[in-house]
Amino acid sequence: MKKILVPTDFSEQASYALDLASEIAGKTGAKIVLMHVMEYAKKQTTFLGSSTLNTMGSLTTGVEMDDIYFIQLFKKRKQQMAEILSDPVYANIDITDKIMMGTPYHAIEEEITESDADFIIMGTTGVNDWAESLIGSTAEKVVRHSSCPVLTLRRKVRLGDIGKIAFASDFKESKPGYMRIVRSIQKLFGAELHLVYVNTPSHFRNEREIINDLKAFASENELDGHKIHVYSHQHEEEGIVWFTEDHKMDMVMMATLGRSGFSRLFEHSIAEDVVNFSKKPVVTFNLNYVSK
Repeated sequence: MKKILVPTDFSEQASYALDLASEIAGKTGAKIVLMHVMEYAKKQTTFLGSSTLNTMGSLTTGVEMDDIYFIQLFKKRKQQMAEILSDPVYANIDITDKIMMGTPYHAIEEEITESDADFIIMGTTGVNDWAESLIGSTAEKVVRHSSCPVLTLRRKVRLGDIGKIAFASDFKESKPGYMRIVRSIQKLFGAELHLVYVNTPSHFRNEREIINDLKAFASENELDGHKIHVYSHQHEEEGIVWFTEDHKMDMVMMATLGRSGFSRLFEHSIAEDVVNFSKKPVVTFNLNYVSK
């Protein structure tokens, strides 16, 4: 892990993300890019500055010069960035801060490429009722399309808090390329890996067959320090969240396929729903960007 991208809206959840990223950076030597996006209704993303710059820079991006509110907001965000980075807890961490203008998702997408980030950590408020919907939220879009793994969290988490990781999948591929990500995340946290298959009425399978498949998967991928589980529920996404609560997992890990239309693992909406509803941190990675 070399570069961690941490989007911030200066919320409490965003501070949790930065704290965890800083702890990981202290362990791995990774650098952090802390970025804030001042939302503007154009796809074009523009770098405005950082807490170390004295001026706002050129406003040749379509922002009217009489938009005093926007300019004052930039000054406020710049001050907030400076206050965050002045905290002694980050003194020995390599953090670059950026203030961008654009739409949050597009700015994050472009920054992944620009900074060559290989991990994103971001806070999310989530939702507490399965009847609610946050479709179109920044977190969902990042999870759906990010070319690197994404860790989302709702509460303060430290490295040492993660002792058990629930990895949910259908385990159809015997030696998938994504297992290098799974193993690296497990190693990063020093956690026990729990392979979880959610058995649903619409895709019901014999439990003995599932267990045999999970054992074969673990053997093929030479997994150490793992356990296997079959959990029954009407729906995959709710089953994953409930399993995590019932078995006191500390983190969830799963793949998403974006909008590719494939169905080797869970549909894209399932990963996004888990991100929204899980009270535990969730690590997702997009199979469209994982080499075989």
